[in-house]
Amino acid sequence: MGAPRWAALWLLACAAVLLGGRPAQANPVTLLLSAQGGGYTEVADAIQAELRKVPGVRVVTSVVGASGSEDAPAPVPGAQPITIAVGTRAMQTALRAGEPRGLLLSVLVPRSSYETLTAGLKPAESRRVTAVHLDQPFGRQLELIRQVLPGLNRVGIVLGPESARDADRLQAAADARGLRLTIERASRDSELFPALQRVMADSDVFLAVPDARVVNADTAQNLLLTSFRLRAPVVAWSAGYVRAGALAAVFTTPAQAGTQAGELTRTLLRGASVPPPQYPKAFTVSINRQLARSLGLEVDDEAQVRERMQRNDRE
Repeated sequence: MGAPRWAALWLLACAAVLLGGRPAQANPVTLLLSAQGGGYTEVADAIQAELRKVPGVRVVTSVVGASGSEDAPAPVPGAQPITIAVGTRAMQTALRAGEPRGLLLSVLVPRSSYETLTAGLKPAESRRVTAVHLDQPFGRQLELIRQVLPGLNRVGIVLGPESARDADRLQAAADARGLRLTIERASRDSELFPALQRVMADSDVFLAVPDARVVNADTAQNLLLTSFRLRAPVVAWSAGYVRAGALAAVFTTPAQAGTQAGELTRTLLRGASVPPPQYPKAFTVSINRQLARSLGLEVDDEAQVRERMQRNDRE
């Protein structure tokens, strides 16, 4: 073998070791969790399962406050990092520096909270931030009412300081489904229960929308007791409220949200542009059959209701 040919082969071998002997490093991904365990871990596991389909991706998981610091993990030099912030506290931490580090994806954060947290971002910064919202689109929530209670069309809602901005969206979604809304507003705690009593007295069903000033751990029990007394069942946004006494709920499980977030992250790793924030695609329906019987209501099972909702799903 001549010297020039040997030298060429040697250079090719070196190049194979340095460049081709290992997969190219994809953008580093940080999973920033608001807390350990429960739904946060379910989301993280589903995201990890999706990202394992990407060769060479490196995922680092961090829990807010676990190391005694509330700072977001430092960005990795080189490729543009992607941070997946799971929960409101994680989202707050990721934005604490005033702008996102790399690309930022919010998961398990209500839309209203996401909009509040990102309101101060500059246009160039906001284009690097997106979300898979925690809550359901209003049309889907109202479609649940239409499918579970087809003979009833008077829907009561109490809006708080955060959700008040959604009054027009709610009205448009109700009009599209032939439902009549009765809306009350409560800006202070002292206004909440008088507003609940007024709206439930004039409604067939009460729609609970995510607003911490209206429905929270302190108000949920009285809300459900009032609804039972006035025979205006509550439709909510989590299985926990159905177990506590709501008639029905439509929600996305942590695993479903994590799968969607993982799929979205995979597209970002392939170089896709950052999409606008999106509502959950997959959803689950839960119905309190014992409460339905006590109210004299005949309702279909969850699978039938969900199937009909999927056919009419327009977000």
